[in-house]
Amino acid sequence: MSPDRRKTAADRTGPSAAFGSARAPRSTRGQIIDSVVGGAPPASVSPELVAENPENPRREFDEEYLDGLARNMREVGQIQTAAVMTRLAFLVAHPEHQDAVPADYDYVVIDGHCRLRAARKAGINLRITVDDSSAGTREDLLAAALSANHFRKDLTPIEEAEAIEALVDFHGSAAAVVSVLGGAVNNSWISTRRALLKLPETIQERVAAKEVPIAIARKAGTLPREEQVPFVEAEMAQRDAEQAVKPKPVRGRAAAAIKRAQTQRPPVAPAPEGALPTQDGAPALVVAQQGVPEPRVAPSTASSAEAPIDWTDAEAVTTAVLERCPADVARKIAHSLQSVL
Repeated sequence: MSPDRRKTAADRTGPSAAFGSARAPRSTRGQIIDSVVGGAPPASVSPELVAENPENPRREFDEEYLDGLARNMREVGQIQTAAVMTRLAFLVAHPEHQDAVPADYDYVVIDGHCRLRAARKAGINLRITVDDSSAGTREDLLAAALSANHFRKDLTPIEEAEAIEALVDFHGSAAAVVSVLGGAVNNSWISTRRALLKLPETIQERVAAKEVPIAIARKAGTLPREEQVPFVEAEMAQRDAEQAVKPKPVRGRAAAAIKRAQTQRPPVAPAPEGALPTQDGAPALVVAQQGVPEPRVAPSTASSAEAPIDWTDAEAVTTAVLERCPADVARKIAHSLQSVL
């Protein structure tokens, strides 16, 4: 493979929306991906983002020494940087320590455990030197980041797109990348991610923040540059309008009340003695003759009077609605309450 093939897209094409240095300041995780795809790693990070090496043989630390080192680092500064690996590179080299280095950390200290602990005590950033060489080549790290879910879940869609673009540039084609990744991704997934890099930086940031769905962003990436932002804005406006008129799901007590109303069935009165059986063996209901009116019974005042409802008692109101309203009316009441609360 020619040396030129090993150059990143940034080396060959200069700054762009995906690889350029003109983008807004990135998160530490974004800086890690930048370091893998060709950018410069950060010179210092919060010590809370650096995990201790599970393979460090030292288990006991002199607290007095750490207190003195913390005071010196706070007053004078950190003289020697701590050597670290990115979490991705460390787990590629040591996959057995995946549980010991959770996704809350971005780096793992290799040399400088005391400096790391002292920086935490002092409440200052830790100056670091990132060296992932022991985990393999840059392309090995990118392939690892995209081939396993426990690595991929740490990446935004834009970071995945940048990694894919670097791998395609290195291996020559999307098909070659699919082969290298061993079926973890397919051509459709790769083309979707690469389309994101054609979007303006503002849209990329909204995709990374999960404000714009990937499906809309992918379609926008296939359009001419001047049409991309209007397309995204129109699609998002239509999506918001559809969400606004979509009935909100009924939850909580209202949902339980509807479920009770749907499951309740009116009791079936037993058939009078002597009723003829139906074909399935059940007694047939006797239908009263139309010419014989049923006797009228004057309702008593005590039974006809409905008990007053305490409108401040949620249970009493719910019971009254279920007893006095049909099931469809109860559902409409529940939906109306849900929409205004």
